[in-house]
Amino acid sequence: MRKTKDILIFIFALLIVSAIGYGIFLYFYVQKKYAEVPENKTELVSKSQSENNLNSSLVQFLDSPIDLLDFKKKKGMEFTTSVTNGTEYYFQPRIKDSIFYVYYYPDFKKESIKIDQFVVFKHGENKHTYEDQTETLIEFRIYNPDSDLGKANLYGLTKAELESEFGTDYLTFENGIAYSNKNKVLTIELKNSKVKSFRYIKLNTEIVDQELIRQIVE
Repeated sequence: MRKTKDILIFIFALLIVSAIGYGIFLYFYVQKKYAEVPENKTELVSKSQSENNLNSSLVQFLDSPIDLLDFKKKKGMEFTTSVTNGTEYYFQPRIKDSIFYVYYYPDFKKESIKIDQFVVFKHGENKHTYEDQTETLIEFRIYNPDSDLGKANLYGLTKAELESEFGTDYLTFENGIAYSNKNKVLTIELKNSKVKSFRYIKLNTEIVDQELIRQIVE
């Protein structure tokens, strides 16, 4: 009888100890979970703030830097063209019967002997026509001031003016800076802190890093 009583007391004590241990474990588990909540909220807020802090002027410019059809109308027939194979980093839709065209706009009265040029992706029955409205702007290189460019007339702007318009979130290279958003990049060559030339490209990747910029500006 005594032995049975001792066993029951032992089992009861064991249950008490187990209950206390579980209670302690539960307490610290709940505390840990509550401690994690503020951290997660902070991460979400930071991500949201980062998205909201994107420079809207830069995003809008890179999405639509120029009205190409309007620009071509202003230039009239003062241009030459050629076909190009493009580059390995060009955006290229998977469409058959397509080519890259280059429009050259020479004007030897301008400040640079280099010729401004536009690269477009063309396909279909109108791919050899200048008035093709289905073409996609892939790149332009500008070496001269030109009011026909509208908001893309960046030639001569100071670095301070660029930063005021597009922000300071850019990569740098030897002679300039590069802005980007998603698969679009704007590289700007500077001389005496003023825009000497610039280049807009629609890429086949959204990973824009120092190595890609180096490859583009070489």
